[in-house]
Amino acid sequence: MRSHGVAAIAVVAVVGLTGGTAYAQVSTSATVTRVNDGHTLDARLADGRDLSVRLIGIDGPDPGPPEECGAEDATAALRQLVEGQAVSLVSDPFQPALDSAGHSLFYVDRAADGVDAGGQIIALGLARIDPDETFQRDATYRVAQRDARDAGDGLWSDCDGDFHRTHADELRDRRLSAAGFVRSYYAAVSRGHFADAWDSLGRPVRRKLGSFDQWRAGHRRSLGVSVTSTSVRLSGSRAVVSVSVRARDRDACTGRVVRQLFRGRWVLAPRDGSWVAVGLHIRKTGGGRVRLSKSECPPPPKPPSSGPPSAQCEPGYSPCIAPGSDVDCAGGSGNGPRYVDGPVRVTGGDPYGLDSDGDGYGCEP
Repeated sequence: MRSHGVAAIAVVAVVGLTGGTAYAQVSTSATVTRVNDGHTLDARLADGRDLSVRLIGIDGPDPGPPEECGAEDATAALRQLVEGQAVSLVSDPFQPALDSAGHSLFYVDRAADGVDAGGQIIALGLARIDPDETFQRDATYRVAQRDARDAGDGLWSDCDGDFHRTHADELRDRRLSAAGFVRSYYAAVSRGHFADAWDSLGRPVRRKLGSFDQWRAGHRRSLGVSVTSTSVRLSGSRAVVSVSVRARDRDACTGRVVRQLFRGRWVLAPRDGSWVAVGLHIRKTGGGRVRLSKSECPPPPKPPSSGPPSAQCEPGYSPCIAPGSDVDCAGGSGNGPRYVDGPVRVTGGDPYGLDSDGDGYGCEP
């Protein structure tokens, strides 16, 4: 029998449908010639005609422009599944022949093993069920979607389940996330949550900083660290964050609060839906010097040297009488000798002749 419309049509009766027009289910053999994105492809029928096909029940990211989140991954996955391969195009009795864009609506089952390409894309987390469609394989697709979402596969983690974010939105969110990660590090240090801050540093950075105790000791005088500015550049899967930081520390020697300014560059790599620091360079750009321990303090100034007694006091007198050429007991006047209030104990040779009676005391009242 010569086929009409599409080749090798198999018709299945549909009974008891409600809620709209029911269509016959048909299946036809074809070869996928090109995958356009994660949910549309071009197929060639056995009679040489070409069809533009959209997978039934699939809501995937659009390659744009603007490009939506995960579009490249979804396109690559569908390409690997069916491009260049023989497939069966299967219609759905709940679906019309064409969508509003003119695509033919089909399930695409791989001829070699019967794998449903649309179901696989859902299971990989690279698309989700179209909420506006009613279709026969809905229950199967919902199970696959639930499993992918629960496992955080594909776009459920990469795009937070929002497949229709544009690529620009995705890049903006990654930059914001990277800047937020660095800010959270400094916030953890300021709150004294050192274990949390240390956990955000990868092994290369930890080796550079030394042991946990050494790194923590460098913050023991900290009164708080605040980020004044950030800028983020994305490089492949990594993010490079340039940051300016203001720190307040208490000097161990003076007890004064010292403000310091720093600039740094963080290199972040993805880890478990967040980031980890794999490179870190910080340099001081301004502010005062902070001594972290008393061992860094200069020794206290020595009191002025009193010198040997002979240099400051004449030997043999108590209290001290400074050396001089002419000293006499108080009571004199004029600009002559220096006068000393008594009594003065005389224990030596009495060069000034203050102990006139020889009783060991001079300048007695």
